[in-house]
Amino acid sequence: MATGRRYELLRSPLPTGLVAGISGNAPNEIKELPVRWLMIFRKDGKGFAGAIAGRVKVTEVSVVPHPADPLKLEGKVVSEIDVTEDMCNSSGVVDDGCIAFLIDESSTTAMVVINAYSDINAVAGVSQTINFCFHHPAVVGTKLRIVSTSLASGYESNSGRCEVIDMSNHRLVASGTQMTMPPSMPKSWQ
Repeated sequence: MATGRRYELLRSPLPTGLVAGISGNAPNEIKELPVRWLMIFRKDGKGFAGAIAGRVKVTEVSVVPHPADPLKLEGKVVSEIDVTEDMCNSSGVVDDGCIAFLIDESSTTAMVVINAYSDINAVAGVSQTINFCFHHPAVVGTKLRIVSTSLASGYESNSGRCEVIDMSNHRLVASGTQMTMPPSMPKSWQ
């Protein structure tokens, strides 16, 4: 098991009240996981788009029946972020790369939720494939709602889907699916 500083965040206490503001039917220890993994992805604000990632707020964590198969459960993580200039391209529209980044990290959290709920002890995987579809532009001041759900879970690979929604105009900005695989652990983390 990895013992590096990044994974200490999975065990360290979160600030009091942080999880209390997250709705959904998941137990508190499951609600903490998306927050913890987003902190790991941020790398203390030094990672790619750390300032943007730091503004993503988890608002709901649930485990719900899959719409097509009620006997199968899926993890659901909803988060929000306000569009700011650092997320936009020179035309003042949220950059495709920023959307890809949000879908990548957000869909991964839904996979982590269903694995933990199902007692599958697997770390968040690394991206194997990500597919995107861009529907409508979003500009500075737009509040984005990011809805991520797991599709398949397990030890070897996981998959999830994500929708990025313009909350003010009630329209889909982007959607995507992702498949992950277990990461290779650097020796410094082992």
